[in-house]
Amino acid sequence: MNDTAKWIWLEKTAEVDEHAEFFTKFKVSDSSAPVELLISADSDYGVYLGGRLIAHGQYADYPHYKVYDRIDISEYVKKGENSLAVEVWYGGVDTSTYIKGDAGLWFKVVQGDRVLAASRKNVRSRLSPCYRNHDPKIMTWQMGLSYSYDSRFEDAWKTVGGDDFSPSAEQAGREAPAHLRPIKRLVTEAAEQGRLIKREGNRYLFDFGREVVGIYRIKFKTDTEQKLEIRYGEHIVDGWTRWKIGGREFKFEYYAKSGENDYVGYLRRLGMRYLEIESEGELEGLEAYMMPRVYPVEEKPFKCGDSELQRIYDICVYTLRCCMHEHYEDCPWREQALYAMDSRNQMICGYYAFGEYAFPRSCLKLMSGDRRDDGLLSICYPAGNNLTIPSFGLHYFTEVREYCDYSGDFEFADEIFGKLESLIDAYEKHRAGRRLLTTFTGEDHWNFYEWSEGLSGSLRSSDGERADLVFNCLYVIALRHMAYICEKLRREDRYTDIADSLIPEIRRSFFVPEDCAFTMYEGERSYSELGQSLAILSGVAEGEVAESLCSRLAVDNGWTGISLSMKCFKYDALISVDRECFKDYIFSDIKRVYGKMLAEGATTVWETEKGESDFNNAGSLCHGWSAMPIYYLHLYK
Repeated sequence: MNDTAKWIWLEKTAEVDEHAEFFTKFKVSDSSAPVELLISADSDYGVYLGGRLIAHGQYADYPHYKVYDRIDISEYVKKGENSLAVEVWYGGVDTSTYIKGDAGLWFKVVQGDRVLAASRKNVRSRLSPCYRNHDPKIMTWQMGLSYSYDSRFEDAWKTVGGDDFSPSAEQAGREAPAHLRPIKRLVTEAAEQGRLIKREGNRYLFDFGREVVGIYRIKFKTDTEQKLEIRYGEHIVDGWTRWKIGGREFKFEYYAKSGENDYVGYLRRLGMRYLEIESEGELEGLEAYMMPRVYPVEEKPFKCGDSELQRIYDICVYTLRCCMHEHYEDCPWREQALYAMDSRNQMICGYYAFGEYAFPRSCLKLMSGDRRDDGLLSICYPAGNNLTIPSFGLHYFTEVREYCDYSGDFEFADEIFGKLESLIDAYEKHRAGRRLLTTFTGEDHWNFYEWSEGLSGSLRSSDGERADLVFNCLYVIALRHMAYICEKLRREDRYTDIADSLIPEIRRSFFVPEDCAFTMYEGERSYSELGQSLAILSGVAEGEVAESLCSRLAVDNGWTGISLSMKCFKYDALISVDRECFKDYIFSDIKRVYGKMLAEGATTVWETEKGESDFNNAGSLCHGWSAMPIYYLHLYK
């Protein structure tokens, strides 16, 4: 069956930001037997049977690791002739959520061992007349392109094709996608209608009442052809949604035909609370909807006796689901990117909230497919750029070990063991000849730890290599996890010795006896809560020193504070020293931080405590790494 389908595209050479339409027909003689569609595309696809949209959404993959979907289409086919239409959007622009590959469509319609239709040159195709082509407009560096749709050029191509269609071009030598989507496909839930909360002339603002992640739909009638700008966001500023921040623009264009208009923007999954529409002229009966797109998972029941903590737990779980699609993503509004550090927080929360393991496994597998010349992990996966956060690669060992422990699936660690080995080798190569691990230089290495003063790093190539407390403690923790994995897999452990040799060097370099604390840099007296927490968790701080650090972590200590993404390390350090003693502090702190969000009407948890005002008014109000109260509420249940 692999030989029956070929990768195809238009007869012309593909260009950046290109929308192609493909059409074919097939016959079904026995409608009682299941019929399946196998499909893959670069970059994204939508499938229509008999003119009806039945599936869309390519799994996030790599050019060297193409994934296909297997979709049961039995309920949509009929006995006799059926029409199959596929719309493919080729981005062709590297982002932190996509690696530029070759434009293409590959599919087969199968019934048992019979191939009813396949992507070959007899499939007819054309450049879409409705979508603006070859005019790339970047929404954000992470998400990539926006689009413009012109309904005035709509025709019946989804059911009958068209005279302007031509035979497709087969791509010789290109291998069929070899990997089936490793997780369940996303599900589209019932549409939620936005409430019109403001109108000034031909400018409309809709509120969905909460953060919603999915695809939008607009319906209206107009007596004239006209252009609409469709904008979206999480925040209201000066009475309207904040859709433009610096060079980022969260908007699309839609050109309306005269009469009834009903458009579904399925090519982009969006995260928003507010949808704003501005038109050139009058719109009659304008309605806006969001259809949530969710990964199908069941929430495990959880009840606690504290109503405020219960509300915090509930919005954390909802946040987690909003950031859970082809993979875990940091925020559904402005990035939709898979990070090693962010996803570690999300995964451990998901084990308790959902008890599901296929999804985190697929995320970890996707990360293991990353390729860099320096052997480190890229900033995101799949990422079409050369940027890395070296410290985030160390968190990968934590999430791999935790996945194995919670799921019992140590075969996975065995499967990716070569990647884990090569990662440690990359750090050791960089440390060669030095007592400690130093930061990396170069504009493609971002020495970031967290969003606190002095810990967010920079991208300046002039920054020299320097050893610091946080990086080395994280490295020891990663080495301990690697040693544990080796023990479970009965492999040779060469990592314990490295960790054991590092610990006294870290103490000697960073411990300041007169302050009984660990400084960030040797010879300085710069202290952070993250640094003290990691010193405890790595075993660098022990006994009375660890107890002393914890007693100060739980009070106003004058050290550089810890951000939401890293609070877990502070809490874990306290728990490791005295689980029960610090319970009240942990939940009091959770209430202080998350209670503020609730008081301000949050429906999901924020990226940082500052909320939307952070990062020059680009702070995310739905951020997966902040869902950690889920874990601590279960831990103390």
